[in-house]
Amino acid sequence: MAQFSWSMQIIKRSTGRSVVAAAAYRAGAKLRDDRYETVHDYTRREGLEHAEIIAPADAPAWVQSREALWNKVEASEKRKDAQLARELRIMIPREIPAAERIALVRDYVQRTFIARGMVADIAWHNKIASDGREQPHAHVLLTMRPLSGDGFGKKSRHDYVRDATGATHADGKPVLVMSNDESWNCPAYFERCREAWETTANAALAHAGSEARIDRRSLLARGIARMPEPALRMAYYMQDLYGGMKQRFGQYLASKEFRRVEEAAKDAFAKIETGRSRVARNVQKFERFYSWAERQIDRLQPAPEPVPLPSPAKGIDR
Repeated sequence: MAQFSWSMQIIKRSTGRSVVAAAAYRAGAKLRDDRYETVHDYTRREGLEHAEIIAPADAPAWVQSREALWNKVEASEKRKDAQLARELRIMIPREIPAAERIALVRDYVQRTFIARGMVADIAWHNKIASDGREQPHAHVLLTMRPLSGDGFGKKSRHDYVRDATGATHADGKPVLVMSNDESWNCPAYFERCREAWETTANAALAHAGSEARIDRRSLLARGIARMPEPALRMAYYMQDLYGGMKQRFGQYLASKEFRRVEEAAKDAFAKIETGRSRVARNVQKFERFYSWAERQIDRLQPAPEPVPLPSPAKGIDR
């Protein structure tokens, strides 16, 4: 069943992230990071199907270099908590033929973001999902500033202002509205981007002859009375982890039992050696005792009586 999955995150310097590293990872490339004076090499990453940069027609030539583009973005932001880029992760329905997926995302990004002056670095990925089937998706890195000359201009911002009609909430506080609902950072704009992907993907599904459709609305908004199901990919990885941990735990128990037997054997041999030493010491003590006893017995023996000398014979003159 086709599902809607469209998420957005901001790559921030305040969290220690580098947009050059993010671009290298998603595109499976090797890029030098001038700000941090390091090289990010992800050329061995698997699952990458295609990567390309899309920019407005009047963009300078250096924009097409991934390394030059994102190093320029890093250099243009001076704050230590700067927002460097915006990343979208878009799930592509499986029912759309593989040959049409790149063109589909490219057309969507062109109409929705490039037409407004952004530069997009797109990477198409595909991997095995929790149900054993493919999971095609695209990562889109978008610049936060429009191109201006040989660099970047000011960010597109918005503020919250009081409603022009003077409307208020029940507690009397004024209703605030966005001063610029066309701002790149405006929540209303990104809700329109979500709606645009829903329309684009459903048109592609219909063209492919599939009856599946995606819907960006929540279950509650669609009138479906059930709780959202947990992400299967987590259960899939947990199952693999459980199998590995079970095997490792079995090995751990076996090694623990082996160590227990080994320690018991060592204790037994130690006791034997201790017993032998004790016996040897006792034998030495007994030998010394017997020797002393024999000497005492010899001392207590009565002295032998002297042997009398023979008396001289009578009538013999001396």
